[in-house]
Amino acid sequence: FFTILKSGQFRHADYAWLHLRSRYLAPFALLHYLLAGEASGFRPTPFFDPDFFARHRGDVEGNAFAAFLRRPLGAPACEEFDEAFYAAENSDVAASGQSPWTHCQTHVLSELRDPSPRLSSAFVMMAYNAKPNRRARALMKLFEERRGSRRVALPLLERELKENQARFHAGITMKILVGGPKRKDNLVFVQTDGRHPPQLHDASRNYDLLLNYYAPPKEPPAPAEYVVVQSGTKVTAIDKLLAERPEILTQYDYVLFLDDDIGLSAQDIDRLFSVMRDEKLDLAQPSLTPDSYGSFPALYRKKDSPGFRRVNYVEIMAPAFSRRALIANKDSFSRSISGFSVDALIGAQTTRLFGPTTAVVDSVAAEHKRRIDLDGGALYRFLTAQGIDPRVEMHVLEAQAGLEHGLREV
Repeated sequence: FFTILKSGQFRHADYAWLHLRSRYLAPFALLHYLLAGEASGFRPTPFFDPDFFARHRGDVEGNAFAAFLRRPLGAPACEEFDEAFYAAENSDVAASGQSPWTHCQTHVLSELRDPSPRLSSAFVMMAYNAKPNRRARALMKLFEERRGSRRVALPLLERELKENQARFHAGITMKILVGGPKRKDNLVFVQTDGRHPPQLHDASRNYDLLLNYYAPPKEPPAPAEYVVVQSGTKVTAIDKLLAERPEILTQYDYVLFLDDDIGLSAQDIDRLFSVMRDEKLDLAQPSLTPDSYGSFPALYRKKDSPGFRRVNYVEIMAPAFSRRALIANKDSFSRSISGFSVDALIGAQTTRLFGPTTAVVDSVAAEHKRRIDLDGGALYRFLTAQGIDPRVEMHVLEAQAGLEHGLREV
């Protein structure tokens, strides 16, 4: 107890927040670590992993962290710290008189130095949106998510993120079950498992319909001009169609891309396309009903609206494109797997090329029926299991493209 306490290296508040569920229990954190935490593999500080230390120093008796602190030089601290690399990359280590690990504890998080070739501090802090005074906590949480039976391959380098994304893309197959011909001037694309609203098939509809099944249909699909089966997400489906069969989408004047939990009638959709054509809009979406689930207040229907309101971008749940906007944004869909911030990228690109032609249409209101669940939802569990965290993709894309965070009226 006193060896660890005197070292000043134990992260009392961060450990309590992560494992005791309250930073106010920080006075009890070290005691918990000694009695139960180390045996459970919990880290007392980001760059010490008791399980890793035990595997590489099986001769240690008693508390592993205390044993490490007595002799940190040359000791195996964790997978993410490389003593030789750190000493070679940081010339001030030798002059400090500290062990490389102790120097790392002081300088890596405050100055965003890299502790090993396997971790980029700058990338991790940007990708996981860690505030300067919460960097140690963010790392401890990230390392906890990457270990054990619920191990998630969340990236520590930009290269890892790109490899995870490339692996996801490589696993996507596409099969076109029904392939046209074109009958109308506009198209509605629905990302579905077969449970999309039946009113989209209304016989009076004045648009063609493309059903994109993300899993093979269990029953014969309802009549549609196009039926496509491809694993993946909505944005990867659009990306693959634009890459391999672009004529299916670009032959239409306007294309609406719907999630299968968006409630719209065929008449509503026709009205949306009509407003876009009349007002020369390149990018639009229906407003949301008051009882809908949504992330941005600007998207909810305003009764005193003249019919539509110009915004900086629209959400990926139900964007409608003109032909020229869709072609201009062809490469945007490849920038993400989850779709997070792809909509902001599309909005910025459309505004740059065509001016303020992006809007939310209040004369058409859609119901968004399912809650957005970033932690427990099936889609997000599926993505994170493959190293794709939607929030990581969002933060990285926003930083790389210099995107504005937040949807607003303009």
